[in-house]
Amino acid sequence: MDDKHRANIIENTDKLINRTKYEKLAHACKAKGLLSPIMLQNLEKIEPDMCVNWSEDEKQYERHKRLFIKITKRGPTAYQELRMILADLKYDSALCVLNALDDDSRMRSIQKREDQKYERQLSGIRECETLITTNGNNNNNSNDMHCIDRSDGAKKELNINKSNCSNEIMLEEFTDEIYPKMRLDVKKSTAVHTHPKLGTYPMQSQYNRGVFFMVNIIDFLSNDEPRRGAEGDAESLLYLFRELGFKLFSYTNISQSDFFKLLDALLNSKYTTNTECFVMALMTHGTRDDDGFERVTFHDGSIVKVEDIERYFHNHICRNLQNKPKIFIFPFCRGNIADMGIKGKIQTDSVSYISGNAKTNIPQLSDVFICYAASPGFKSHRDVEAGSWYIQKFVEMMAANAHDTSFEEIVKMIQAETSKLRTVDGHLQTANSVNMGFNKALFFNPGVWLD
Repeated sequence: MDDKHRANIIENTDKLINRTKYEKLAHACKAKGLLSPIMLQNLEKIEPDMCVNWSEDEKQYERHKRLFIKITKRGPTAYQELRMILADLKYDSALCVLNALDDDSRMRSIQKREDQKYERQLSGIRECETLITTNGNNNNNSNDMHCIDRSDGAKKELNINKSNCSNEIMLEEFTDEIYPKMRLDVKKSTAVHTHPKLGTYPMQSQYNRGVFFMVNIIDFLSNDEPRRGAEGDAESLLYLFRELGFKLFSYTNISQSDFFKLLDALLNSKYTTNTECFVMALMTHGTRDDDGFERVTFHDGSIVKVEDIERYFHNHICRNLQNKPKIFIFPFCRGNIADMGIKGKIQTDSVSYISGNAKTNIPQLSDVFICYAASPGFKSHRDVEAGSWYIQKFVEMMAANAHDTSFEEIVKMIQAETSKLRTVDGHLQTANSVNMGFNKALFFNPGVWLD
């Protein structure tokens, strides 16, 4: 947890206690895995010599206080997890205490990052030049050269968004040229389409059409098998969504901590404040554990529940995207079962995992459409050269039909095309989707705008 977040909880402990109920909060923290049963048992125990003359209310106050102090020691994502829990419990006034810190500092932080961005780039050049001077010019290891190409000007950053010259990962719009292996011709619309009966999500802005956030985990420090072929999937998706008029944010091989930092920054940025649509693609290994929870693995080997990612989009927390269409593209495995029904070298995006022991008139999670590459419990397939079956068909169908067809209709086409593919052993995969209050038609309208 950041020092500023820890300090905010400690300084406002009394406010948080007065605005929450201990029993409900403790139960939710245990249910969400923020605190273990043993931790809660230890919180409940108050030493006799401390509470000789204490009333039951005073004892409960002490337990309540200990709970918040314990949360400050529960890792880098604990602050956001606490915010999600408070939102789920509808403790709006307590949630405001936590949100106020970021609300006050967000605009200053954005401006500060912009002011420092140019200096960081120049500093990166100087550091890398020093490295080259020190080591000589005979070292051709590309890992030493994740810096700015001065021939492109100091304002041009390389693709990777995180360099060896700095350990800090930043939220940066992806502006590099894209050269997909798959030849794509994204057809353009001739008009802004609407649906006369369902209603239509607005998709008509020239400069704020959409935000595409992509995280591609290819290599794993936990020795899970690398996801060969995934580079091509990334290039195809980036090209597609740029042609659709989206702003791009692309990251490869990042840790769980960095993922949540970037996601939180993006969801609270000017990009999502103004956007008409948000799309997230998370490409990695996934599975379904013994308790029925779907989980994904990050570059550092850490594993997280998919529902913990989805909570970032709850309407109490993600106000920038309220009433806006949100699409999640999840091409990972959802279990280890091979579905028996394209000959080639095939991998699966699966790893083994065994689990251990605010008031509003809109739903907690709405306007969300989740695209899965496989059915619950089953594997998804990826060609080591061509890439993910699902992503291949997603890109093909979107490029050919987004100009005049609603997104849900295109998803049905994607699922139908994916179901036709077979491995050399005859395995197939059945893609599916989940609609969470996605109650209007979504037309991407590439190439046309009204503002």
